[in-house]
Amino acid sequence: MEQIYTIPVNEAFEKGAENQGRGCPFCRLWRTLELHELDLILGASMMEPDVRKKTNEKGFCPDHYGKMMKRGKRLPLSLILQSHLPEIDSALKKPGIAPALAGGESSKGLKKLSESCYICERAEANFAKMIETAAILWETDPDFRYKCAAQPYFCLPHFSRFLSVAKGQMKGKTFGEFYKAVYKKESAVLDTLQDKIDRFAKSFDYRYAKEPWDDAKKAIEDTIPVLCGTDCSDDE
Repeated sequence: MEQIYTIPVNEAFEKGAENQGRGCPFCRLWRTLELHELDLILGASMMEPDVRKKTNEKGFCPDHYGKMMKRGKRLPLSLILQSHLPEIDSALKKPGIAPALAGGESSKGLKKLSESCYICERAEANFAKMIETAAILWETDPDFRYKCAAQPYFCLPHFSRFLSVAKGQMKGKTFGEFYKAVYKKESAVLDTLQDKIDRFAKSFDYRYAKEPWDDAKKAIEDTIPVLCGTDCSDDE
């Protein structure tokens, strides 16, 4: 287990345990990695030839193009695009004497470009290690188990990945203990959300007009981040 991943994972889980408003710890870890990559690509890394070569080849997803534009660093972004556009042009095969064949190759090349993102791939490589580290820490560090139990929730996409990684790393008995612990936390969160959503829906029915429902006013806003994960765009 590499220290480079242990420290940020422990910090994210500690902050989540201390402040229930911080949401899913894995969402926070992803966001930290994403912000780091955005800072690099619009900063010093932008002029490094090996980095530029990779960004030319991979490009960026719509989400990260949008986030780079929001940062307002138009010159670095324009230079990235300036050298990326020829890569797109090269993917467009000239018809020549076999237009059908060239068109098929163009389709494959453009599909590959449209499905790749330099930032996503860089962040994902480190994020996968962080999920593995969290599973190892749960297995080997009793204190981490308490931190895990004290999280406000895990979003379902990251909860699923956490389970999958833990299943691959832990022995049967240990995984059973792990699943029992995290299930207890996640099930309680879903029960609470179900209650809030039920009461929120009832608030539109005149028959329940006198029932208290103040804590259910944000039922939808509280539920969707658990189901889908949190963008955390307010962190920028």
